[in-house]
Order: sequence, then C-alpha cells, then structure tokens
Amino acid sequence: MAGEATVTGSTEALKLLYPTGEVPKSINDKFNLFKKTKKKTDFVGDSAIVAIQNAYPQGSSSTVANAQTAAQQGNYKRFQVTRKSHYGVARIAGEALKAAVKTEGALVDLWQNEMDGAVKTELIGLSTYMYGTGDGTLAQILSGSATTTVTLAASANMNYFALGMLVAAVSTTGFSPTVRVGSARVTGIDRKNRTLTFAAALSASITGVTDTDYLCRFGDNSSAGVNNSVLTGLGQWITGGTTPGTLFGLNRNTDPVAFSGQTQDYTGWTIEDAVMDATAQAGFIGIGDPNVIVMNTLEFTALKRSLGAKIIYDGGGGAATAGFQDAYIEGDNGQIRIIKDPFCPRNTAWLLNDETFLLKSLDSAPHLQTWDGVRYLRLPTEDVFEARWAFYGNLIVNNPAPNVRLTGVGL
Repeated sequence: MAGEATVTGSTEALKLLYPTGEVPKSINDKFNLFKKTKKKTDFVGDSAIVAIQNAYPQGSSSTVANAQTAAQQGNYKRFQVTRKSHYGVARIAGEALKAAVKTEGALVDLWQNEMDGAVKTELIGLSTYMYGTGDGTLAQILSGSATTTVTLAASANMNYFALGMLVAAVSTTGFSPTVRVGSARVTGIDRKNRTLTFAAALSASITGVTDTDYLCRFGDNSSAGVNNSVLTGLGQWITGGTTPGTLFGLNRNTDPVAFSGQTQDYTGWTIEDAVMDATAQAGFIGIGDPNVIVMNTLEFTALKRSLGAKIIYDGGGGAATAGFQDAYIEGDNGQIRIIKDPFCPRNTAWLLNDETFLLKSLDSAPHLQTWDGVRYLRLPTEDVFEARWAFYGNLIVNNPAPNVRLTGVGL
C-alpha cells in the first residue's frame, strides 16, 4: 500500500478491514447480552407491528349452549414500535493519513485503531441502552457538582463513562426532565471510587446542574415534549407493577403482567434465593418460562459464591478456577443460563426468555455507512476525514410475560 494516494489507500484500507460494512465478530464477543440477542435486519417501513395474544377464545362451559353463550374471540393487542437512530464517527487528520500511507501497513493500522474504537463506543452505547428505559440517563450525581470532581451514586456503573466523553445533565429520569444548558468533557475517571473529573467545575460548564441531577451522553438525553433519543431497553419493556402505562401505542394497564412482565424487589435476599423465587413467579403466570438470567459481573461473582457446588460450569476444559464460558442453574422448567455482563446495571438482574426479545434494525447493528460506495467523507472546512457507523432500529419484546426484573439484588 506504500506510495498510494491517501484517498485510494484509505478506501482500500476500509474495504480490507470492513468488507461488508459489518462489525467483526471478534469485537461483538466483548458485549455479552448484545452478542446473545437475536438480530433481524428487516426493520423497513415507519414502524414494526408486534402482535400479542393475551387471552385465548373463551367459549367454554359444561354444555354446548353455555359454551356458545360464553364464546368470546381471543384477545389480541399490538405494539407499534418505531426506530431510533444513533451514530458513531471516526476522524483522522489529512496529514496523519498522508504520513501513514508512506509506510506499509501503517495506514491500515491507523484506520483500524480509529474505526475499532468508534464502533466499540457505539456497542457500549447499545449494550448500555438495552437495559435502560430509553431516557438516556446513565448515572446520578451524588456530590461535587460545583467542583471539578464529581462523585456518582453507589448504583453507578462506571463502564458507561470514558475519558474524553462529552456529557450533559438532566434534572430527573424519565421523558420530561429539565435539561441543563451546556456540556462538559471527562478529563479524568476513577472507576473504583466512582468519580469523574472535568477541566473546570461542572456547574461552570453546565448551567444549573445540581448534586441530584443525572448525567447523559451529550445528545442522548430526553427533553420535555420530545420522544426518547435512544432505543427502548428492557427497563421500559419489563416494568411490572399494576399501572405500567402506555408503550408504543398499547395501554398495558389492562393486563400488566402479559404486557410488561414483572418487577420483584429482592433486597435482603441471597442472590440464589432471589433467582429461585423469580423463576417460580415467572412460571406461576403460565405464559412461558425464562431460560436466561443476565446480571452484572459483580453480582455474578456473588452468585457463584452462594451457589458453590450447586453450579454447573460449562466450557472451562478442566477445573472451574482455570476459567469458564457459561454457568447454569436449575430452574422450575430446566436449566437457566447465566449471562454476566459488565454493562448490566448494578444490583439489577433480568430473568428472561431469550425467544421473546430481539434487536431489529435496518442493516446490521451498527453498520458502516456506505450507501453510495463511499466509505468515508472529507469535511468541507477542515483537513479531516470521517467514517460513520450507524444504527437504525430498536429493541423489541414480543412477549413480555415470562420476563422478570429483579431489583435490590445483592443489597
């Protein structure tokens, strides 16, 4: 590749790295729930209709006449799911490209580093938002909003943040918060002590921010009168309760469990007992059985300790201490696979039937934009080349009933 023009060389480098415009499987492997979630790339049209039958025909009685009197067609409802868009960009200065093209392999390495980094940022976002409600909030500020170092609440998952990340703030979770004016870029991060550092006091960069506000990735927050900016995750699909409200045009209050699953608080329970009780709660409903449970890596470790000899390790090729790929526990109706995911919220676990949810998108999730055959753009006002990853889609749950959200896990 040495000696080629920057434009030609860059095009060939991107074709070599991403021939189909899809994310390499080696990168997907790092994002557990995302990897194991079924994918469909047929999200055409304005929305996807998700039909649910929550009642069978009711013509049943001890006589034919009474059965005919009682006859009632099965009850069918539907979600009308819309797409959300999200983008990741990789930029390289023209001078860097020109310098790299002079050395064999250097240009490929330059593009690979930037492109892999950009797509990993997008996959972190997708992996994070798959657990969320769609409001884009990442963590609550505990203290320090008037200083350069902010401490986040104990429930914060520091995997959601990174050096150089541009953040915004909102007053509360949900879809009608007060959006604070401004943004700030993370210049330091202490993952152990849950702190973020900024070049100036956060309140100097974001007007009105307080110690109870929530941080979001810049541009991903919701605002009053505007629909959520990111995909609708499990946190909105599986809400439980008696009044889960309306989602994608369906009033779920008429049959909350069938249309929004269950939420159970297991504060004070051992993780093993919590999982066993949740499987019983799901099985009691009689509309399907869960077969996977997803939890944060720390809760997974605590569960291993709790289960001890009862756990079955699969894929280790020897003693469990040498490493393993999957773990299972026995549920009411067969094995339940445990998925550990560092992007799962702390102290929350999701008991799911993996046949009930999928990631539906236009093209791969995400994919390199190459509609017109051009794999990158030249910015008109800067000596910068830009490649873009895009996601057009949403998470879909076609049968919420067998799914349970476990809160207070490990507390």
